[in-house]
Parts: sequence; structure tokens; C-alpha cells
Amino acid sequence: MQMAMNMICELILTIEFLHKNNTLYRDMKPENILLTQEGHIYLIDFGLSIELDENEEFAQTFVGTPLYLAP
Repeated sequence: MQMAMNMICELILTIEFLHKNNTLYRDMKPENILLTQEGHIYLIDFGLSIELDENEEFAQTFVGTPLYLAP
């Protein structure tokens, strides 16, 4: 249980860091989260990520993986 909580906290901190730096990560799925031997996470596959300008509030495009979209 503790390991899962640490992973979730690291993931939240990672997303928070990206958002503070105007980067929108748009490919969140289990396959894109790697776990190190020490129990830390790596977020991979930034191919769909975009960098927002200071005056933009949201992205204008839709992206998604069909396996993870609602029916």
C-alpha cells in the first residue's frame, strides 16, 4: 500500500511540475509510467505533449488512445 501511495505522489508531483512549466502531457496511460528498482517513476512518451503559451488556458486538439476512451 505504501509503495502505491509513493508512486501516486510522485506522479502528481511530476504532472504538477509539467503544468507549472506550461507543458501539457496528453498520453497518460499505464504503459507510459516506468518504475525504477528504487521505486521511483519515470514518465515517458512525450510525443503528444504540447507546450502552451502563457495566454493559452487549454489545448484546441483532441487526442486519445482508442483502448482508453469511453465507449
